[in-house]
Amino acid sequence: MNVSLLREVHHVPGMRGWVRKQVLRSVARVVEWTTKLPGRGMNVSRVNEWLWVGGSVPRSQYTALAAEGITAVIDLRAERCDDAAALAALGIELLHVPVPDRYPPSVEQLMKGVEWAVPRLKAGARLYTHCEHGVGRGPLMGLAVMVAQGAEATAAYRALRQARWQATLNDRQLRGLADFASAWAARAAREGTETQRFTPPGATGT
Repeated sequence: MNVSLLREVHHVPGMRGWVRKQVLRSVARVVEWTTKLPGRGMNVSRVNEWLWVGGSVPRSQYTALAAEGITAVIDLRAERCDDAAALAALGIELLHVPVPDRYPPSVEQLMKGVEWAVPRLKAGARLYTHCEHGVGRGPLMGLAVMVAQGAEATAAYRALRQARWQATLNDRQLRGLADFASAWAARAAREGTETQRFTPPGATGT
């Protein structure tokens, strides 16, 4: 998988591009902070019929997640974790895959998230993948699940960014997505499962 193709989805060359990326990340953090104010909505974006991505959601808004029909959550934060018991009380399952901020999950961590998510999607689940601000780690896990369900990585990234402008993977995270896409394709070819796997509605994000 060519990282340069992924980078073209959001890349602006030179100093202007670097400044743009820093501004996007800063604004995303401000948006995330405002969602914690009373009466504000969640820092959550719907990508397709089964996937939402975004930032942290306080316990007081777990009922809003449930109201969206979300039944499975993958929390990518190393710095903290959602309250599994409070989510379970609302019928929401939780997988915690701890990853440091600004870094990608490893291929093994992405595989773990995908293997946890896919059977639930097959059973009709709606999935929320998130980190603290919804810029890198959470969106990356969502992209891995989209790729596992048949989406081409670049098209998936483009669709996700249309749904969530804040999602801007850094170069390490783009490489993580490319490595996962290559590893998943190799696994599918080895196991002969590519044409047999379940593809939920809206898998490509279109």
